[in-house]
Amino acid sequence: MRKLFLIITLLIVISKAICPALAENVIVQANKQNYNAANNLMTFEGNVKVDFDNISIKSPKAFLKTGQDGKPQAATFVQGAEAIKIDRNSKSSVKANIIKVSILENKIRAQGNPSSTITENKKPIATIKSDEQEFDMESNIITATGNVTINYEEIKANSTNAKIKINESGKPELINLIGSARVTQGKNIVNATNLLFNPISNELIASGSAKSQTILEDMTQVSIWSDYQQFDQNTHTLITSGRVKIVYKDYIATGPKATFLPDTKTNKPNKIVFMGRSKIQEGSRTVEADKLELSVNPKTFTAEGNVRSQFTQIGLNNKLNSSTKKQPKTTEETNKEEKINLDDFTPVNDIK
Repeated sequence: MRKLFLIITLLIVISKAICPALAENVIVQANKQNYNAANNLMTFEGNVKVDFDNISIKSPKAFLKTGQDGKPQAATFVQGAEAIKIDRNSKSSVKANIIKVSILENKIRAQGNPSSTITENKKPIATIKSDEQEFDMESNIITATGNVTINYEEIKANSTNAKIKINESGKPELINLIGSARVTQGKNIVNATNLLFNPISNELIASGSAKSQTILEDMTQVSIWSDYQQFDQNTHTLITSGRVKIVYKDYIATGPKATFLPDTKTNKPNKIVFMGRSKIQEGSRTVEADKLELSVNPKTFTAEGNVRSQFTQIGLNNKLNSSTKKQPKTTEETNKEEKINLDDFTPVNDIK
């Protein structure tokens, strides 16, 4: 039986003040359609495809809600849907069990295992997975909610929620990870309450209980805690502030502000500069100063400004205590000292 294929073109004049991002023509294609005039509801089944502006949405079944004036207000795509947006050399797509389009609000919502992919020159550059996703067509912002996972080029990110700003060419220009955020890139791991990443400037800002871990060339680890951390991948510089704590080998350094600088020749992380009253502990030695400068290779540090050093001589104290402390005598030793050998004495009667 030949399938009925309907092409329904809805020529609707949509107010630019209400929906500036949408085109004036909405084209709906489906194998079958049903119109319920009482509920102002259109039902489409079989190879449903809706095109408007530069967006195309496909699904096995869809519902289109219209107003009293006949203008579409909302559309719901079910049984597995996909929305595709074409921009210049890039393409954005989202797949989900259900996709809802609010024409009045200018938003697309994806529910039920949504997964978004951004492709540039036919090559995937970013994927976004979460419990729910929403795309604001007017502001070009994707909001991902619940168990967010983002893969962008070499970067892997996780958070509770996220907002991704898309530029005019369809590429991410700002990624904001909110709640239990974590970013992994190569040998670097950053955790914080809030993470803000700019793919264009290649800059990452971490705020709120920030912690970063870096594996150096010699495979040793540097751990950094602070309230705020700013990474510039182009200059290989890390700026930290607010209760800074850095642990490297047997170094434990703390202070109000610190900067991690690269070696001028190798461009690898090599120098840490603490500004403000700071402290460094190495074994039993503690040094305080207004400025501390740590070098990774060779492993050294210098202190400047009101330097104060303290040495905790734990080993020496233990040795002195062990040598001077009188040990209690055993019962056998006590009896031995108190025992009298009568053979060593001459009886009184034998004394002449």
